[in-house]
Amino acid sequence: MAFLDYPGLTRFKNWLDRTYMKISPTSWAQIKRELDLGHGPTILPVGSQIADTWAKDANNSYSAPWDVVHYDAAGNMALNWHYAIPDGIPFDAPEAIYYAPSGGLAAGTYHILIGTAYGTGWDTAKAIQFTLTEAMDEGDQLYIECGTNNANDPTNGRAWNVYAQGSTTSKQSGTTSNGTGGTELGTIGAVNVHRTNGNLNAISRVVYGSGRWKESAIRQWLNSSAAAGAWWTPQNGWDRPPSVHGSVRGFLAGCDSDFLNILETVTVTTALNTQEGFAETTETTQDKIFLPCLENWYINPQLAGEGDEWDYYKALAQEAGLAGKFQQGQTYEILKKYRVDATTSAVYVWLRSCNRGGANIAWYVYDSGGVNNHTYAYYAYRGCPACIIKKSA
Repeated sequence: MAFLDYPGLTRFKNWLDRTYMKISPTSWAQIKRELDLGHGPTILPVGSQIADTWAKDANNSYSAPWDVVHYDAAGNMALNWHYAIPDGIPFDAPEAIYYAPSGGLAAGTYHILIGTAYGTGWDTAKAIQFTLTEAMDEGDQLYIECGTNNANDPTNGRAWNVYAQGSTTSKQSGTTSNGTGGTELGTIGAVNVHRTNGNLNAISRVVYGSGRWKESAIRQWLNSSAAAGAWWTPQNGWDRPPSVHGSVRGFLAGCDSDFLNILETVTVTTALNTQEGFAETTETTQDKIFLPCLENWYINPQLAGEGDEWDYYKALAQEAGLAGKFQQGQTYEILKKYRVDATTSAVYVWLRSCNRGGANIAWYVYDSGGVNNHTYAYYAYRGCPACIIKKSA
């Protein structure tokens, strides 16, 4: 028996098991150990599925398997939810038009000039006039209800409210009119509809929200374990809470503790749009959970360099008969995603890549498998969470 217990034989048996029997690890801790030993691609090759559960709340829990989608050169393992999240989450909410500067803004009548036409509602011959009955405190937000439609005239009796930054409790309210009375606050859309101007927001973000991953509501939701109403905070002076903030808890609150124990923060790169005047073409975030980018899903990108091309999606492209990548604007049945709580119901899913031609749009995949970006950030679509399980040095 002493000879049979010799450690070398045990290691040899483990190697045989991994190589020829494809042992399935039984816990996230074991997966991490095998990954650290360099065995990940052997026991969990690309295309494998890791069983897991996710709890939407105390009463609703779902089977939520992870697909093994890629191993990078360092041996880190990329995972992507096989299904999409059950609730629609806006990429971002329509934002405030203005926030008060240092010292606040006194009560009185003000107007905002319109520098660029947008849709049929925003007319450069008009100005947005309103009257404050009370002073705005420093950082307070002026939010105009534009009805998420650029055909709505912001000067034509649109409702406005003043909120403390990020709050949903109105401090005062009124309606707009067309006029240049009182004090001018500046020109919104002075350069284009997608660029901010001092304390004035971009017109497109006022109407539809922002398509920037770093400041998005869905990024905050994916990376939080907080309760409903506690996972979102303003990411800029105009940021407003998404419609679902008070009704869903953070994504991480539904994950198993053993999964969270091995989950680490990674650097995620995302392209920036070309319209807001950024000095760089990309920016990085530190995320535990993220949405895939175009390149991750082997879709032809607007700008290369956001992330690895995942082998799982390369295989899907080959299975679909493609000689190369999935293409923008085309429809692929094989890219359809289904809800984790209704696994025969196809849904729209967000990607994190922005539409580089505007400030208010992100890429997504239709419920038909169509690859598109002609939509707006306020839409409450689903998404397929992704993460990287890192191999220890």
